[in-house]
Amino acid sequence: MKTRTYLFLMAGAILLPVAIASWIGLSMLLDWERESRLRGVREMARATAFQIDREIAAAEAALRSVAHSEGMRQRDYGRLHRWTTSTNAGNAQSWTVLYDSSGRELFTTQAPLSTKLLSKTRAWASKVTPEGGTVVSGYFIDEYSGRPTVAVNVPAPLEDGEYNIVSQIFDVRFFERILRHDAIGDDWKVGIFDRNGLAIMRNRGSDTLGQPMGADFLAATRASSHGVYRYLTGDKVDVYGVFTRSKSSDWTIVIGVPVAQIEAAARTATWYAALVLLLLLGLAVVVALYLGRTLERALSQAAAAVTLLADGAIALPARTRVDEVDALVAGLARTSEALARESQVRRSLQDEREELLVSEQRARRLAEAQSRAKDDFLAMLGHELRNPLAAISGAMSVLEMPNLKPHIEANAREISRRQMRHLTCIVDDLLDVQRILSGKIVLHRARIDLAAIVRSSAEAKALVDAGAHVWTIDTAPGAWVDGDRTRLEQVADNLLHNAIKYTPKGGRIDVRVWCDGDAVAVSVCDTGVGIAPELQPLIFDVLVQGPMSIDRGQGGLGLGLALVKQLTALHGGGVAVHSDGPGQGSCFIVRVPATA
Repeated sequence: MKTRTYLFLMAGAILLPVAIASWIGLSMLLDWERESRLRGVREMARATAFQIDREIAAAEAALRSVAHSEGMRQRDYGRLHRWTTSTNAGNAQSWTVLYDSSGRELFTTQAPLSTKLLSKTRAWASKVTPEGGTVVSGYFIDEYSGRPTVAVNVPAPLEDGEYNIVSQIFDVRFFERILRHDAIGDDWKVGIFDRNGLAIMRNRGSDTLGQPMGADFLAATRASSHGVYRYLTGDKVDVYGVFTRSKSSDWTIVIGVPVAQIEAAARTATWYAALVLLLLLGLAVVVALYLGRTLERALSQAAAAVTLLADGAIALPARTRVDEVDALVAGLARTSEALARESQVRRSLQDEREELLVSEQRARRLAEAQSRAKDDFLAMLGHELRNPLAAISGAMSVLEMPNLKPHIEANAREISRRQMRHLTCIVDDLLDVQRILSGKIVLHRARIDLAAIVRSSAEAKALVDAGAHVWTIDTAPGAWVDGDRTRLEQVADNLLHNAIKYTPKGGRIDVRVWCDGDAVAVSVCDTGVGIAPELQPLIFDVLVQGPMSIDRGQGGLGLGLALVKQLTALHGGGVAVHSDGPGQGSCFIVRVPATA
């Protein structure tokens, strides 16, 4: 058989399973489209339930503020009546009622405090206790106004062990705006039902408020917190009832969508997919015919080229646009290029070996630098520990002397305490660096004003500095961030400590905080010893202090700026440094993401 015949058989063997699989896929697409439409309705029901939960949560929060107020503890009902009346002002669909523990009304914001109210007990009040917490009622007719309502009831403990009940009563029309949504179809039915299945609100048929839903539908909503139930309406319309239950109120939100509407949309999408599939299959057949003829011509040209090459001819035919055939024809031509490529590969391998040698030398220098840093650190640590230990040892020797004068003894004790605090700071810095590097630091985040933290730290440092330097503190108000107050104070203290330590007496220290776009920036600039250009990229590494001898006057382990960098990074920010060189001062800028 010819090549074209093999191609047609191959195309048929491929397209037949594709057609079968496509038929199955279209059936699955129909089911998926139906489920997708219902999923959209389900999300709308969940959004409605979320809005209801939000309204109830807002009412509960307001009631809790009343329940735990000073006026409630003192039973100052006049004060409570004025408060709740002003809170409900302008809202005719919601009002507040205060009951005692047996359900007797103490006052309502619908009437003046002096109005005589119904003095009967109410059975539902026994369910609202301090132990049980907030209770959301179902549908009921308000005795005072005669309107269909629901209520949010919150217990209010009193000092003598008794308690009152604060209730926010809602006219059911309060929830009518939740059911008005542009995405709800004209023929959809939306309803809110309480835990007993009574209709609280409907977008259609307001005359059925307070009426129970069907027994079968009620059983379906009790069996699961959400789902889809197919049923026939009173006017014999086949409907998908998509329902979900509110978590805070145990109410059920039901959205009824005609089955015909869901099925029609799903079938339309499936027919479009089927039409596209038929067009693609037809296009595949046309392409197979074209490629078959192209491949047949290419193979004929390849056979002629092989004959020419066998005869020793060097002329090659034109390209056939078939990669495999062109590769076959050009195979001999590429053979002549093999040796050239081999030589090129040899040179490439030589270059690679040289690069590996350079890389190995660089790694060795890095290892030697790290070893030197370790030795320097151990030397610095010994120096930093020797001084306070020597002072403590001397103070202890003084304390052991007989007939010691009180002021000398007090001075020796103060020296011991001061040097112990210094040792504690050294150990704390070492532990903080170890925790950060091992990922064990836990931030206790809160919304804090970074400007207030920096100003407080700077003012404290300036007070202790006792006029040795000229201080300028400029902090913009409202520099709010989400961070750990203790760690941010540590960042500020380390930067300020460095500025004091490396700035000679009489020098200037400028502290500034400002809002920079979506970040809060803190800068600490000084006129001190400055930083050499080659040291600036390494200044935030652990143990880096610049070229100093062991008997340097400034002291420190080189951990402060490393802590600043790591703690700032944990807050999602960064730190940068700028210095014009030795003797030109330095400026450190910290940026932390701002919050509202």
